Amino acid sequence: MSAASQVDPHNEMRARDVNKVARGEQAPRPAHEYGSINSTPPKPKPKDPAAAEIKVEDNPPARHCYASYVQYYKCIKEEGKAPKCERFEKNYRRLCPVEWIEKWDEEQKLGVFAGPI
Repeated sequence: MSAASQVDPHNEMRARDVNKVARGEQAPRPAHEYGSINSTPPKPKPKDPAAAEIKVEDNPPARHCYASYVQYYKCIKEEGKAPKCERFEKNYRRLCPVEWIEKWDEEQKLGVFAGPI
């Protein structure tokens, strides 16, 4: 290690910051220019309702939600109201938005649910 890359042991605050950066926990602080004023942060953009829809393929929690929903109904179909099916029910009720569950339940009633149940 070169002398330029060593951290002054007396500067504990700087050493902690460098260690955090090395571990990926904190971005390095930019050099402060005397007299500069930080600008106000940009206002958040209004959310597009179409962009808010989550695609199941792109979202791991959504994938787990869907998989748990399908597993629960497969279990109910094979085992009836068995206690081992409760785990799947708890999972999908915890992971899935209520709107999705209602939509999928309606699709099942109509016989158009896309899942392999």
